[in-house]
Amino acid sequence: MLIAVPVMGNEGMEAEISGHFGHAPFFAFVELENGKIESVEFRENPFEGQHAQGNVPSFLIKNKVNVLVAGSLGQRAYEILTENGIKVYPYASGTLKDAIDAYISGKIDSQYKGDILKD
Repeated sequence: MLIAVPVMGNEGMEAEISGHFGHAPFFAFVELENGKIESVEFRENPFEGQHAQGNVPSFLIKNKVNVLVAGSLGQRAYEILTENGIKVYPYASGTLKDAIDAYISGKIDSQYKGDILKD
């Protein structure tokens, strides 16, 4: 299973989660197997600061992401991702380690609350 997390830097598991996935400088791609981290790869967001609606979701879809754990994202991005089979867990905060630990332990909510998502 491949999990994408938008982060502010590429400094490993202590990288801070970006407040908005479309503006994140990097994405951490975390491969999980049986609840254990197999690999972590950081890739620059090719659309940072200049993304048009749909560009970042398309980037994640092309990279065969199964799950997105993010701080916030717009409604249209949420719709594009979920329509393409990606499970979205918004409202995460802290570090990449915090996000992955919360996902593995089931302590993260995938409930969409559109009123607090940022565009």
